[in-house]
Amino acid sequence: MNLPIFSRRVVFTGVLVFGAALFLAYRLVSLHFSDSIYVPSDADREVHRGAILDRAGNLLAVSVERRSLFANPSEIKDPEAVAGAIAPLIGMPRPAVLDRLRREKRFVWLRRKLDDGVAARIASLGIQGLYLRTESHRVYPHGTLASNIVGFAGLDNTGLEGIEYKYEDLLTGRKGPARTSPDADYVKGCNVRLTIDRVVQYSAEREIERGVRESGATQGAAVVMEVKTGRLLAVAKYPLVDPNAYWEFPGDAMKNFAVVDSFEPGSTLKVIAAAALLETHPGVLGERFRCEGKIEVADAVIKCTAVHGDLTLDGIIKHSCNAGIIQAVKRLKRENLYATLSRFGFGRETGVEIPGESPGLLRGVGDWSGLSRYSLSIGQEISVTSIQMVAAFGAIANGGVYMAPTVIESIESDDGAVLQAFYPKSRGRVIRQDIAARLLSMMKGVVEGGTATKARMAYYEAAGKTGTAQKSMKRGGYDSGKYMASFVGVAPLYDPDVCILILLDEPPESVSGGAAASPVFARIAGRILPYRGVKKGHLAPGDPLKGAPRTTVLHRGVMPDFRGLRLGEATRTLAVLRKEAMVEYSLVGRGVVRRQSPEPGSPVGYRRKIILYFEEQ
Repeated sequence: MNLPIFSRRVVFTGVLVFGAALFLAYRLVSLHFSDSIYVPSDADREVHRGAILDRAGNLLAVSVERRSLFANPSEIKDPEAVAGAIAPLIGMPRPAVLDRLRREKRFVWLRRKLDDGVAARIASLGIQGLYLRTESHRVYPHGTLASNIVGFAGLDNTGLEGIEYKYEDLLTGRKGPARTSPDADYVKGCNVRLTIDRVVQYSAEREIERGVRESGATQGAAVVMEVKTGRLLAVAKYPLVDPNAYWEFPGDAMKNFAVVDSFEPGSTLKVIAAAALLETHPGVLGERFRCEGKIEVADAVIKCTAVHGDLTLDGIIKHSCNAGIIQAVKRLKRENLYATLSRFGFGRETGVEIPGESPGLLRGVGDWSGLSRYSLSIGQEISVTSIQMVAAFGAIANGGVYMAPTVIESIESDDGAVLQAFYPKSRGRVIRQDIAARLLSMMKGVVEGGTATKARMAYYEAAGKTGTAQKSMKRGGYDSGKYMASFVGVAPLYDPDVCILILLDEPPESVSGGAAASPVFARIAGRILPYRGVKKGHLAPGDPLKGAPRTTVLHRGVMPDFRGLRLGEATRTLAVLRKEAMVEYSLVGRGVVRRQSPEPGSPVGYRRKIILYFEEQ
């Protein structure tokens, strides 16, 4: 072997390989920074955000195309003249526009997502250096309706609150069963259909607003749940926020009062204490307890609302007697009371799909004091959310079976095809059916002659419980003069359809749950039950109509005369009318119809809106 020749070959091969590697490295770097090769990604493509719908398919949030104005300052020859021309159109101060036009950049935003009319006027000016770019803009067609649930998306099309935030990845198509073609220049998100019913939500929002104003409370919440499924038909609050102009409201205004905030429930929890008693000491039903207006327990004096005298457990719930329930739970082991409270879902999140849910507070038995068992029986030393309360009482109305509250009906594609369905979920039986029935009977007494007579309705029987609790402070103790007034009820009493919770925050000291919250329940239930088709078989026994039900003559295409009809008579006529013309209607007030819109004899068109104004006789 010739060693010199072999050495030259090795050197030649090494130089050749090194040169090839150097060339490949150069090409790799040059291609990396080259514009000639572009691989699109989802991050670079425009996002067409999916819609948010109510259970009937009505749009609560939808994206539309808007044009945004930007400038290339290097192309603008007279910045001062251009600034003077467009500043009034886009609603910006002239100096601010001029400052942007003088920047040493090739791209500056001037105003994002202009109204179509403004964009058209700017385009007609034909100013060199000004350009309009199409962007996706989020719109909320019903304004404040369900805004605390839906939330809102910011200027950059990113969800910031509510369902918009919770389901950001699905709405934008980043995750989930999206059906956008990889070759498309945009990403299409999924639609989210809620269990919220637009009509029920509207009724709840209007009535909780009225309740807050009439009671003098600072804020309020109303939650309506479908008893048999756990679907939330309404989660209303007041004050409201318009997500179309969210920047005009305080930062915490969108906070969902019914989900995020927890509170001491007060006397509504006596029903849960009664459930624990009936489960472990059924003989308590035959006992009587003496109320003298107050009771001393563990060196503490707990007052009652009145001197009730001798009461059974039914009477204790009916009159919301503190002394009576405290005497009754003396025989109840703390472990049994804790177990019952825990089964009803207190102390943990319900799992409702609204961000920011609070678990409330239910301390373990080991952290209880000698007074805790009695405090808990009257709704103190525990904090709950409105969603927890409505789910717990919904379980009682459902024969003792707890249905987990939910606000999502399905995830859908743009053409309405269901990609993922959400079904009712049960946590199983929390109390026996006979105990649930007896609790409903006790709660009926609360409405019929107890602390919530204002919850009575003309055409449906209801059951419920009032609560008036002093607000606790973070540092301990209670805030003098600040209360939470509440009522949670179910209707109709036989075969319950809905469970409704009303909560008023900081009404005047003299305002109770029975006085302020129960009338709100009655007005909401009285409107939504006919709308939901609850039949006349659920009319209250012993409260018959006076005389034979009246009817009104119907002529095709002509508005009938509703004046003088009572609620049941009017809804029967509306039901017939809906079959012919699919009319929409609203019922205002109670009693008999005094006015109507449109007037009798007017033409009835398809989906005509009818408003009936009721007044007491």
